Amino acid sequence: MNTPTNSILRSTHKLYYKDQYLRSTHTKVVRVNSESVELYSTIAYPEGGGQEADFGSIEFPIGTMRFIWVKKLYGTPIRLDGFKGGTLGGVILHVIHPDDLYFLDQVMEGMNVRVTIDIFRRQRLTLSHTASHFLYAAAISLREELKQWTLGCHIKEDSSRFDFLVEDPLSSDEIVEIERRANVLITCNEVIKHTAVQEVEDARMWTYQGINIPCGGTHLESPLLIGHLKVRRKRLGKAKERLICEFPNAVIDVSRYHECDLR
Repeated sequence: MNTPTNSILRSTHKLYYKDQYLRSTHTKVVRVNSESVELYSTIAYPEGGGQEADFGSIEFPIGTMRFIWVKKLYGTPIRLDGFKGGTLGGVILHVIHPDDLYFLDQVMEGMNVRVTIDIFRRQRLTLSHTASHFLYAAAISLREELKQWTLGCHIKEDSSRFDFLVEDPLSSDEIVEIERRANVLITCNEVIKHTAVQEVEDARMWTYQGINIPCGGTHLESPLLIGHLKVRRKRLGKAKERLICEFPNAVIDVSRYHECDLR
């Protein structure tokens, strides 16, 4: 392993891009903050692109601490066509559970640790994020202008949603049609590709049946586990609509997760 550096130019090694099914790995402490720990490398996915962060634990020689959020700081903008809001590089902080903060006084830079994620939460978020792309693809295929007027998204364990600006409210018939189109795509059950663009690690493209969506989140390799997608809308006020998708028959399969000492 290379020696960690405290330079602001440092960047956390993102092992979730090398293998998103890593559940645990060894690494080293780079920096200790008042409520968080920065590691040389991590398998924990930080909040980003609408996807909520992983939860998990860090095992130190002095004991184990839980982390309840993960966030990325100091990244630089991705300057590629089609990418908005994503960043390159940056450091990833593991926010420690309040009940475990007393441990931090004993943590030293360079200390060997083992980081582990909650694989059930990760897989639910992975499934939810994948489902959100089918919702989005179906919505913009019906109303192409929604692509231009997307306000944002939120990927949770049990549902995901997109917010849009609209000139005309979505009708009940349109919601039914969006749900139908999303489920047609899912039923095809073809391979989902999620690859780096121009070999830029943080610039990733989600691809399915010719549909391309820039996204750096975690995703299923096929939509089969999603099951039947249900879509509903929520009016957010004048000219704003929220589309929400849920997947009550989803299958959470964590059999592919494994431990590895990638560094």
